Amino acid sequence: MIRSQRLKRIAVLGDVQKTLAAQRLAAARGRHEANQRKLEDFQRYRQEYARSLSAPGQLARAAVMCETRRFLGQLERTISALESMVARSQGECANDLTAWKREAQRANVLIEILERCVRSEDHAREGRLQREIDDRPRLLAALD
Repeated sequence: MIRSQRLKRIAVLGDVQKTLAAQRLAAARGRHEANQRKLEDFQRYRQEYARSLSAPGQLARAAVMCETRRFLGQLERTISALESMVARSQGECANDLTAWKREAQRANVLIEILERCVRSEDHAREGRLQREIDDRPRLLAALD
């Protein structure tokens, strides 16, 4: 097996690694966007409840107001947890982006090395063929 064939296997493997890293990055970005949407939804939900609690002119019973305040506290804790999830998923996205860039660079370098190797082998093959063509008249003359 010539060198370029061995390198081609390595280059293909590098390309597969780059593709897997891109898939991991896309999945991480999807999770991050989903977490951000959830956070925004809960923040809007909290604003609606807070607005209804502080709306003037509404006579509300003390028990209902107490229950609404308790519910707002739960929303605050949920929002806090979601903010942590968003920060964590943002870090995962950054890590996956770095990994993808590293794999892409590695794959590009391997492809470049493979192309150089193929060019070198082609050049060597052409040189051998040219030498054979140049030596053919001498060989024929030696046979006669």
